[in-house]
Amino acid sequence: MKKLLLFSLAGLLASQLSVAQTTAAPPLPAADEAAVRTLVSRMMTNWNAHQFADMATYTTDDVSWVNIVGMWWQGRPQVQQAHQAIFDAIFKGVTFKPGALTLRAITPDVVVANQYCSVGAYYPPDGVNRGTNKMGDDQDLVTLVLVKRQGKWLLTAGHNTVVDARAAANNPVKMAAK
Repeated sequence: MKKLLLFSLAGLLASQLSVAQTTAAPPLPAADEAAVRTLVSRMMTNWNAHQFADMATYTTDDVSWVNIVGMWWQGRPQVQQAHQAIFDAIFKGVTFKPGALTLRAITPDVVVANQYCSVGAYYPPDGVNRGTNKMGDDQDLVTLVLVKRQGKWLLTAGHNTVVDARAAANNPVKMAAK
């Protein structure tokens, strides 16, 4: 009898987890979608202007960012300072051309945004062309987590990844769809 009870409880728990995982968040209302798109556009404008003084207007106090080489910046002062330093050196004069932005509501107050961005040539570690240190002229994939706090959408986490075109050509998901 104990085994039957445990088996029944396990089955009930599994069915509830299954329902929880398949329940989609409601679609993002048009006003929220517009606000999120404006926020992401503003961030991209900052990237192209190489100025981050207004970052406090669109980020949470505890924002975090993981950059393309795995540096993890935590808290607005660190995120803002690091962005400014890297854009003043490595990305000096580099343009960023945003592609299509996709949004996925997780809850009514949490959105995940993904956007490809074309990045011009840059020269790590300090922006100086040494003949062998050119990077860029490629695509990045930016992933952002945005939260709605007191009626305002704010960036709380971000991560950007350089897309390796050779590896992406062998994407098993795309190959299976052929």
